[in-house]
Amino acid sequence: MIVYVESNFVLELALGQEETASAESILVLAEQDDIEVVYPSFALSEPFATVTQRERERVRLSNSLKDTLRQLKRSEPHQRVVSDLQFVPAALIDIGKKEFDLLQSTVKRLLNVGKSLEINGASFEQALVYQLLFNLSPQDSIIYSAVIADLLLKARSESKCFISRDKKAFIDPSIGYELSSYNCHYSTSFKEGLSFIQSIIMK
Repeated sequence: MIVYVESNFVLELALGQEETASAESILVLAEQDDIEVVYPSFALSEPFATVTQRERERVRLSNSLKDTLRQLKRSEPHQRVVSDLQFVPAALIDIGKKEFDLLQSTVKRLLNVGKSLEINGASFEQALVYQLLFNLSPQDSIIYSAVIADLLLKARSESKCFISRDKKAFIDPSIGYELSSYNCHYSTSFKEGLSFIQSIIMK
């Protein structure tokens, strides 16, 4: 069975979000050779940009909090508050380091077991069509185009699944219809996607 994932699969694991357990189970199934995980190479760049932006925001917040605590430290009535909060700036920076470590380890695991879909001129041209046809963002249209290009090469009889938690991106019903025409189920959550995958591989 083939399972297509995109950038929010990587972010789910790296940031420890609410469906991490299901995403982890899907990756483990790939590591056990029970399924084949496929992802557009383009989708690996967005998680790094997201984590970098989150880290920058935390650094700004950490520096601002340090300045505030230095000011408060000069006032006797606020000493207790300063004492309670003095660990927070360092904790914010530490969170960023942990997220990067998790992101890098997740990408390594995905690269080791998954198949990367490269973007070529034809798939990019098709992405431009999908932008207009389904009102997709440039990023989402490139991801979707890469998935469709790969589906065209697969046997219709083989079970497939495309999982993306970005419901707003792929909301157009025509997307679901097109995917299903290639025997590809569309899941809007990793929990539901995992349930579908298990129903197929346990047959």
